[in-house]
Amino acid sequence: MQKDSSAHLDSLRITWLSEPFFLGIPIIDLQHVWLVHIILELEEEIVEAEKNDSDVNVHVSFRKALDYVAEHFALEEDILEHFNYPNFKEHVQGHRRFVERLTEKYYEAKNNQMAALGILQILKKWLFQHILHDDTDYAEFFKASNLDLKSYCNQILKSGKYPISKEQLLIYQNIVQIDTTSISLHEQSIDTIQEIRNIWKTYNLSTGIPIIDLQHIWLLKMIVELDHSLKLGDGASETFHKVIAEAIEYTKDHFGVEDKIMRYFRYTDVVQHMNQHKRFIEFIKMRNDEYKLGNPRVGLHLVQDLRNWLLSHIALEDKKIGLAFESRVRELSEFTKKLHQSGEIGISREQKNLYKLVLQSVPDPLD
Repeated sequence: MQKDSSAHLDSLRITWLSEPFFLGIPIIDLQHVWLVHIILELEEEIVEAEKNDSDVNVHVSFRKALDYVAEHFALEEDILEHFNYPNFKEHVQGHRRFVERLTEKYYEAKNNQMAALGILQILKKWLFQHILHDDTDYAEFFKASNLDLKSYCNQILKSGKYPISKEQLLIYQNIVQIDTTSISLHEQSIDTIQEIRNIWKTYNLSTGIPIIDLQHIWLLKMIVELDHSLKLGDGASETFHKVIAEAIEYTKDHFGVEDKIMRYFRYTDVVQHMNQHKRFIEFIKMRNDEYKLGNPRVGLHLVQDLRNWLLSHIALEDKKIGLAFESRVRELSEFTKKLHQSGEIGISREQKNLYKLVLQSVPDPLD
C-alpha cells in the first residue's frame, strides 16, 4: 500500500512539473494539484479494473469530480469577481459548460467503464486546456495589476467558506514543496450556507420558479448535512434517519407542488416527469430498507443518489419546466400563493429563511 502511495505521488509530481500549471496563487495551485490527484487516481483505478477484469467504482470518481468543481469554481469565481477580472463572465460560462459536459459523459455512458473513461477524458481536457490557458490569463492579470491577492485569499480562507482538507494540504506540500503557512486548517469552520450556495451556482440549478427553487435548496441542505456527517463520522446514523424522514416528506410536498403546477399550466411532458418522481420515491424506499438491514454504506449510497438526482433531474428536467413557463412567472407566483393560502402547500419559515440566505437579497417566494 505504501509503495502504491509513493508511486502515485511520484506520478503526480512528474505530471505537475511537466507543464506550467503553477500560477503562484497558493490556494488555487492547491486545488489544481488536487485535480491532478483525482485524474491520476481515476486512471490507476481504470488500469487496475482492466487488469483484474473488474468494475470501476465510477460513482465515487464522479462524486469526487463534482466536489472538486463545486469547491474550486466557487473559490475562483469569488476571487475573480472581487478583483473585477475583465473576462469574469466568460470564465464563469466556461465553468458552467464544464459541469454540463461532465454530467453528460456520466449519464450517457452505457456502463461504468465507459462512464469512467468519459469522466477521465473531460477532466484531462479541462486540465490541459482551461488551466493552462484561461487560468494563466487571470494569473497574469493579477501580476500586471499589482493587486494584494495574498491578503484577500487569507481572508476568505479564515472565513471557512472554502474549507481545505488535511489530505489536500499534505499532497500540495509534498508536490509543490513551498511554504504553506498561509493556508491554515485550524482556523477554518464548515459554512453550510456557503457550501449550498456553491453547489447551487456551480451546478446551475435555478429553474426561475421561486417555490420550486426553495424546495430544491431544502433538498440540497439535506445532502450537505448528511455528507458532512459521513465525512466527520459523527452521528451519521442519527443524521441519516433525519434525512430519510425529511426526504420522504419532501417527496410528498415538492412533487405535489410540481404536479399541481404542471397540470394547471398544461405542461406537455407531465407523464414522463411524474414517472421520474416515482423512481425517486423508489430509491428513497430502497435506502430506507438498507438502513433497517444495517448496511454500513447506506449513508454514502443515499448521498450519491441525491447528488445524481440534482444533476439528472433538477438541472435538466426541472429546468425545462422553468423554460416552458418563463413568460408566465408572475401568473405562476399568483397560483402558488393561492395554493399556500388555501393550505394545499406548506412552506416553513426555516425553508423560506434558507432560500433567502442562499440566494441573497431575494424576495419572499410567496409574496
